[in-house]
Amino acid sequence: MTIAKEFAAKLTVAFVAVAMVLSAYAPAAQAQTTEELQAMINDLLAQVAALQTTTGQGSTSVASGVCPYTWTRDLSQGATGADVMKLQQFLNADLDTRVAASGAGSVGAETEYYGPATAAAVSKMQVKYRAEVLSPSGLVNPTGYFGPSSRAKANSVCTTAPVMDEDDEDMDDEDDNGPTSLGGEASLDSFEIESAEDDEVEEGAEDAPIAELTVEFVDGDAEISRLDVQLLADGDTNTNTVRPWDAFETVSLWVDGDKIAEVDASDEDDYLDEDLGTLRFSGLDIVGMEDEEVEIIVAVTAQGNLDGAELTTWDFYVTALRFFDADGVATTESDTLDIGSEDDLSGSANSSFDLEEAGFEDELIVKTSSNDPDSATLQVEDDSKSDWYTVFVFDLDTDDSINDIEINDLALEVIVGTSTGGYNGLVDDAELVIDGVTIDDVTITFGGTATATLAFDVDGDVVIDAGDRVEAQLMLRFKSLDAGNEGVTVQGRVTATNANNIVAEGADDLANTPTDQLSGSAEGERHTLRTSGVDIALEGVSASVTSVDSNTNDYGTYEIEVEVTAFEQDVFISTNPATSTSYVLQDGAGVTATTGTRSITLESSADETGGYFEINEGETETLTLRVTYTPGVANTAARLVLNSISFNETAALPDQTQTTLPATTYRTAVITMVN
Repeated sequence: MTIAKEFAAKLTVAFVAVAMVLSAYAPAAQAQTTEELQAMINDLLAQVAALQTTTGQGSTSVASGVCPYTWTRDLSQGATGADVMKLQQFLNADLDTRVAASGAGSVGAETEYYGPATAAAVSKMQVKYRAEVLSPSGLVNPTGYFGPSSRAKANSVCTTAPVMDEDDEDMDDEDDNGPTSLGGEASLDSFEIESAEDDEVEEGAEDAPIAELTVEFVDGDAEISRLDVQLLADGDTNTNTVRPWDAFETVSLWVDGDKIAEVDASDEDDYLDEDLGTLRFSGLDIVGMEDEEVEIIVAVTAQGNLDGAELTTWDFYVTALRFFDADGVATTESDTLDIGSEDDLSGSANSSFDLEEAGFEDELIVKTSSNDPDSATLQVEDDSKSDWYTVFVFDLDTDDSINDIEINDLALEVIVGTSTGGYNGLVDDAELVIDGVTIDDVTITFGGTATATLAFDVDGDVVIDAGDRVEAQLMLRFKSLDAGNEGVTVQGRVTATNANNIVAEGADDLANTPTDQLSGSAEGERHTLRTSGVDIALEGVSASVTSVDSNTNDYGTYEIEVEVTAFEQDVFISTNPATSTSYVLQDGAGVTATTGTRSITLESSADETGGYFEINEGETETLTLRVTYTPGVANTAARLVLNSISFNETAALPDQTQTTLPATTYRTAVITMVN
């Protein structure tokens, strides 16, 4: 007899008994006073209660005495403790959420282990109280995870002792087939499997997604209870060559961001079929409502320190799916029953992913920084050390790295212009500041007097977060400058070859080859060292064409205007541009123009004294070079480039020259004459 029929029979007996009692008392009731009538009613109620006890209606007992009780922590599969036993007892108090009908987890045999059966019972509780547990969190399917919302509901229900029918103790598991709160005779409409968004998993990764399953039912709701999956190396049909238990720790299922099930994948004995690499998830209780897609994420935890055999492409298959409809009718779909996409039901569904060496995506890229200082004149001393100057700024980018990058060594180059003593004759000390950390342990080697390699021992003091881009600054302090080194230039750079001298590690040591984890280059601007002289800054450039006869008399007019600042001395610049400036006319390819005629003028906002523009110490004046160029040849393209300005401390022929840097700044646009 079913639960419903047995209950109806008992209820009928109770109603008949009550009717008989009422019939017996009816005549007497008409002749009694109010007090006597009330006494008769009380007597009648007592007899009804006695009849209920006889039929079993009122025979109840507290389920293991669990309530009242309050759970204070979240619980999931694998959890142990007294609160797990209390949870099982609480769930067993309700037939709809019973953990097990017999054996471990059943009434009176509750355990302290949260296994699949407990998770399934929690799922049933979540479905039963869907409006209070699932819906507020935007969930459709139960998770089997006893989290905050499930705890809150259980704690609110378990404020008083729950009761259960004694007869429920005798219910067989077959009387409880199928999930609760479902409707219809469901059938599988579609089962689709897609690879995860990132189809690369590195060794040692935890719960890395490898596939996304989409399931949809029609003609009713269904509860997925079992899923068989398979892991095989790409192209293999068995595990004879590459064994999944040597590559993976666990395989897990996730719904709405919660882990609902996990199986051990590291033990051959735990495989449903070790020859085929098949694993089984059971007791899932994943609810799929009619015409609504259920999305299940499959993830793996990979083992570490794998060899080449396991570091390969893996195929993931779903070989069977079992579900119940509202009537408890079980259906198993397998590869022989066309599990596949809705449009291609041609066999077992599968996806693939690559199992990679730990840190395979880690990288460190040298890049140009927007904060690299423009070319400038650095004022140094002739009798003491200078201040610290930032001469070069570059970036270190970890870009797509999965892991943080630790830097151990970093080498860069300093290029000096023609000078006495080279780098050693100019530089007193060097520091590298990476992301605010100062590194001053440096070893210097030389590739001739013009190039010095600075190898900084970072020693792991700098760790760049995965995906971050940080700034590195080369700081130099200069020695007192010899007179013969006035106007010498310095420049910092990290070249592609030089990148081999970067020692860094993510999950493993980074290498240039074959993974190209170290790459990139950057080159700073050249800076000029002076104890006194001029500082030059571009003010503006212009270039225009004047058409005379659309032939050989057409000409171009070029202007370059600069600001000249005198420091630590007065400055005299000849008004004769041939004496005080160095310029060139060249085409867009850098080829010097040799044809035609040109006229040159030099103007300044400074006072003119005896054929010299005078700029007093600490003052800034403009200087404008104007060149008119008539090429005399059709279709001539040219630009004006200012290379340097020469000067003296007195009104005399120049004895010092300041190079205009960078050269690409002090030039006009290219214009074409005689069209």
